[in-house]
Amino acid sequence: MDILTKIQKDYLSFSKQEKKIADYILRFNQELQNMNITDLSEKTGTSNSSITRFVKKVGCKNYSDMKFSINGQSAPVENHKSNGIADEVFLYYQNVIKNTQHLIDLDKIKQFMKLLKEAKSIILIGASSSGTTAQILGIRLMRMGLPVKSYSDPNWMLMQASIASPGDLFVAISNSGVTRCIVETLEQARTNGATIVSITSFSENPVSKLSDLIFHVYNTRFVHNQKFANSQFSNIYLIDVITTYLMEDQQFGRSVTTTRQIINDL
Repeated sequence: MDILTKIQKDYLSFSKQEKKIADYILRFNQELQNMNITDLSEKTGTSNSSITRFVKKVGCKNYSDMKFSINGQSAPVENHKSNGIADEVFLYYQNVIKNTQHLIDLDKIKQFMKLLKEAKSIILIGASSSGTTAQILGIRLMRMGLPVKSYSDPNWMLMQASIASPGDLFVAISNSGVTRCIVETLEQARTNGATIVSITSFSENPVSKLSDLIFHVYNTRFVHNQKFANSQFSNIYLIDVITTYLMEDQQFGRSVTTTRQIINDL
């Protein structure tokens, strides 16, 4: 696992001071090349000793070792003259896609397809904007002929978990992995023997710990542009990749063609 991916995945396990360091590195890693440890401590409002502890925590020998590893992963800065908001949004999306792309694991998609085919029922859950993303995934899977329902209301998702049984598949979308209603639903679903798949940004969170299969996406909080609030873009990109892969299966492909013909969507 590369170091920037590890920093994001382990983010929730960091202390308050360590999160300041992680935030800066994930947002401005290209600037690290010309910074010594004192420069970084000033930029992050932390101490040299805090950075040294952080370095050890992410598996590096020393600050220079961490900087070398990060510089080897950072994409070169493109000299791109922005022509306005449209270009600014394009560059934002491009950054999110690039950072999510290297987190995608084809073997996990294959495992997910197997779970979908074997499930007697599929329950998709997400709160707030993640609930909308769950509905989008639900429509895609429904068109493939799968027995799927999606929920964003905490009471409805918890009721579904209360009557879950072995053979049911719960798919949770939660960037933080700490949303209370999602965690409570998954705890109940697991107690009843359901299988759990999650899409999240971090490894060390309650949702990940409850999951049998985990997809990771890039968390847009680490993009240095506070104008944008599309926290679901990386999730949508992952869903596009997953459903495009699923469409290669003859069974799923035929079902999608049939449903599209019925509603004149060809």
